[in-house]
Amino acid sequence: MLRVAVGIVGYAAVAALFLPFTWPALLATVLPLVVAGGYALRRPARPPAPAPSWRRIAPWAVVLAAGIGWELMALFRSPRADYPTISSIVSPLAAGQWWFRFLGYLLWLAAGTALVRRWA
Repeated sequence: MLRVAVGIVGYAAVAALFLPFTWPALLATVLPLVVAGGYALRRPARPPAPAPSWRRIAPWAVVLAAGIGWELMALFRSPRADYPTISSIVSPLAAGQWWFRFLGYLLWLAAGTALVRRWA
């Protein structure tokens, strides 16, 4: 477990060095997706878990609907300064701040690792 945590921190530190919207940043994002996808799609050794109930799905559906609603409202309202999208809020920080990209990669990789380990 410690080796995985050190690997996640190291990968996040290196990936954060790349500027957003460049080929190295794209590859730094795609590589963990391919590895996690291959790991998650392996045939599980145990039987699959039962389908989740609506009680477990409903809160996530509400959060997802609220996020989509906010993004759509911000997209179609103007001016952007009055109704910012999440990406327009985050872009200035991500473009110029290494620590912000590092935290983003770190959280993303940790959440993905936890999901893949739970799934597989």
